[in-house]
Amino acid sequence: MHCAANTLEDLRIAEVTAQDLRIDNGKVVEFRTKVSLSFKFRDE
Repeated sequence: MHCAANTLEDLRIAEVTAQDLRIDNGKVVEFRTKVSLSFKFRDE
């Protein structure tokens, strides 16, 4: 989200919509989070 804040202005809401992870040999080796962002759009 830090990167998104550098590019998009007026970020309003971030909602976690899904999370999952991958387990290999009993250990978490990868995870991801899907996020919906709300922001203002200005057509300049």
